[in-house]
Amino acid sequence: MISVAFRMLIGNKAAFIGVIFGIFLAILLISQQSAIYLGLISRSYRIVTNISLPNVWVIDPATEGEDLIRSMPKDYLQYVRSIPNIEWAVPLSYFLLPLTTPSGLFKVAEVYGVDDSTLIGMPELLEGNSQDLYQDGAIVIDSNSAENLLAPISAEGSKTLLKLGDVLEINGHRAVIVGIAKPTPGFFPQPIIFTLDRHAQQFSGINRIQYIIAKTRNDADIKETLNQINSNNNVLALTSSEMESRIANHFLKTGILINYAISVGLGLIIGFSIAGQIFYMMTINNLSYYALIKALGGTKKMILKMILFQAFVVGIMGYVLGTGATLLWGYAIKNTTLTFEFPWQLLVFTGFLAFIMYTFIASLSIKKVFKLDPHTLMTNL
Repeated sequence: MISVAFRMLIGNKAAFIGVIFGIFLAILLISQQSAIYLGLISRSYRIVTNISLPNVWVIDPATEGEDLIRSMPKDYLQYVRSIPNIEWAVPLSYFLLPLTTPSGLFKVAEVYGVDDSTLIGMPELLEGNSQDLYQDGAIVIDSNSAENLLAPISAEGSKTLLKLGDVLEINGHRAVIVGIAKPTPGFFPQPIIFTLDRHAQQFSGINRIQYIIAKTRNDADIKETLNQINSNNNVLALTSSEMESRIANHFLKTGILINYAISVGLGLIIGFSIAGQIFYMMTINNLSYYALIKALGGTKKMILKMILFQAFVVGIMGYVLGTGATLLWGYAIKNTTLTFEFPWQLLVFTGFLAFIMYTFIASLSIKKVFKLDPHTLMTNL
């Protein structure tokens, strides 16, 4: 009977393709929007994931994210270093500062100041030498700024990429490009600058720090160490995962979760409405076949298996096509500034939603077929 069910399913090619397209469209919308959402979440705490060495982050208790930072006096750095079981602690500064190129282009740049002696927090360079950062006003810029955001365009439309040795102006101070890196971009198309902490203080004119990043000794109890740091109410010490959660929770307060939940809801509505309606009409058109099967002694269990098989086939095909299209789209934007994050959990989540969709559309048809009186239908035929 499975082969009969399959022939019934593909008998009307237009309806068969229509059901698959409905599920495909729903899974595509759900998986793509979810992948973008997860990408945005992970990008919100990129400052933590980009620096893997520290396992302790110390901030002002009012700090929640890059858009809500309260700076701390530099004296707090020595306080953290004095805590037992802290192997090392270094400053990490963050400022939003005006930047001007020689061509007159104006941008607001994200400026990170890393520890002068250890360079902890500096990304891996694509070009240049990190030792050149000790030159006066030396900076590292991100590759997207060098190739796009800050690249001057001539009257003829040709683009001149920024290169090592080019000079910029940051908050009225001379800055020389000595390196190009590719850090994780932020939400906005802003230049990302890395420099020494002393240069960042000079550019900003502010002698304070935004973060203290630290590493505990290998045999240390990290929770106990955090409690010791947090005995000072003026600071808040968190593990790297706690810092990620704090920033992500702050980001979710913007209402972005509601927007993406609506997108997922719309995907489900599309799947239920388009696929459900077409599959139901396909069943209506095949009622005579189901009546004949019943008349020949077919049981409800047999018919149930047939309909579930049909729903499973279209559900799996729509799911594979939808997730496949999403993964192809993610691969296409891999080297762009767009966000995309597709963990295995998302694959399971979309599979579960596909299961709900094809179970729903099958239930509509099962109810109709089970109520079918084969004698009445055969008489009408």
